[in-house]
Amino acid sequence: MRKKLIAVLFVAAALLTLCACSAPEKTRSTKYDITASLSEDNVLTASVLCDYVNNTDVPLKEIWFHLYPNAYRDGAKYSPIPKDRTTEAYPNGKSYSVLNVEKVNVNGKDTDVVISGEDENILAVSLGKTIDPGDSIKIAVDYNVKLPNVRHRFGYTDKSVNLANFYPIACVYRDGAFVADPYYSTGDPFFSECADYNVKLTVPSKYECAFTGELTEKTKGEDTSVYNIKAADVRDFAAVLGEYRKVSGLSGSTIVNYMYYTDTDPEKSLKTAIDSVRIFGELFGAYPYKEYTVVQTGFLQGGMEYPQLSMVSDNFVGDARNDVIIHETAHQWWYGVVGNNEVKNAWMDEALAEYSTMMFYEHAEGYNYTFDKKRADALGAYMLYCEAYKNNGAGDTSMTRPVNEYADETEYSYMIYVKGALMFDDIRNTTGTNAFISGLKRYYSENKYKIAEPQHLIGAMEKASKRQLSPLFESWLDGNVKLYSTN
Repeated sequence: MRKKLIAVLFVAAALLTLCACSAPEKTRSTKYDITASLSEDNVLTASVLCDYVNNTDVPLKEIWFHLYPNAYRDGAKYSPIPKDRTTEAYPNGKSYSVLNVEKVNVNGKDTDVVISGEDENILAVSLGKTIDPGDSIKIAVDYNVKLPNVRHRFGYTDKSVNLANFYPIACVYRDGAFVADPYYSTGDPFFSECADYNVKLTVPSKYECAFTGELTEKTKGEDTSVYNIKAADVRDFAAVLGEYRKVSGLSGSTIVNYMYYTDTDPEKSLKTAIDSVRIFGELFGAYPYKEYTVVQTGFLQGGMEYPQLSMVSDNFVGDARNDVIIHETAHQWWYGVVGNNEVKNAWMDEALAEYSTMMFYEHAEGYNYTFDKKRADALGAYMLYCEAYKNNGAGDTSMTRPVNEYADETEYSYMIYVKGALMFDDIRNTTGTNAFISGLKRYYSENKYKIAEPQHLIGAMEKASKRQLSPLFESWLDGNVKLYSTN
């Protein structure tokens, strides 16, 4: 009996050892080391070392990087600014970026600088060898760029500097190719995977800095300040500079900051950000980062989301500002932690962030908006929009188009934000509130730090509700659902 027991234990131990040896390793993250310095005349000089991990399932001989600053150059095929908003964006007259990629180095060896893409928007780096799935390679890029004087994601105004989408970031590899969409003016034309960042940012000493990640060290000199920043498992890195004042508080264990220069009620704006982190954490799942910052800045639209950082336009005040803060904070879950292709499937993050904003007002006190009012406003606006198009005998109400296929910002906004929020409300009415929230929790937990596809979102809702929801989603997404007034 004892010999049999020993034999059984030996076999069990061998099996455990075999399982341990054959267990797949955790996927390693690509890492970016960025050293950047901004001069008084708004020229950014930077070096980026990308330790790229091939997390695809195919060998790679080259890697493509987005060169988003080139979209702001004179003569760009696609401008980041909508044509009808040029004057708003350039209050001091047209201004352009000038990007100069000085050197590209692969594993310590210089290689050719090759700028390609539909709109000179891609840095194509030949590796000189093949890297297999799971392998990594170090790519260094030295460049400088003159910032444009523009109220947008990348540029400066009289009161702030926006450093967003400012460095070469690796393109996502899908379906046998790198996804290399240009910087369209409609929507948020970005698509990236989570990575780890070490950033050393030197700026004029008059500026305070809001940023993705956590500050590890700050040194302030007579002329410049140096910020050393670390960020892990984030989809992008961005920073905003200005002569800011700052208020801070806690949402659970998360430090929440609000940085501003003209807000007459900064404590209210801070409270809105804190309430948003708390409520969305309770509804969808805990916020995974230690710090989150909302920053007021010069920006054309209402706001813009980046990991651990949300821009809010200084044109917005009062309830409108609070609404932007809530929406952009919702993006910390939908886009930030759970990613998606924002060009191809914009509804996955924008519509869900907008409906999350509606849900916020169900659970928060002391705000002038309510869930019912937000929903009624959306329904009324969408019905009027559909009536206008019906009377004109035209109108595509599908939500499955890439952002560049919408006629303009208005059509995009009504389809993705307004109709998208109504779609999620219909899904919720079909499943019931408990199953709906359970589905969002499942979607969040199953897709953290990943890139989700529509089937992952729809599947999570179907599993939670135990209902077949694909036909309902598809009827909304394909444009078959139209709401017209009966009057």
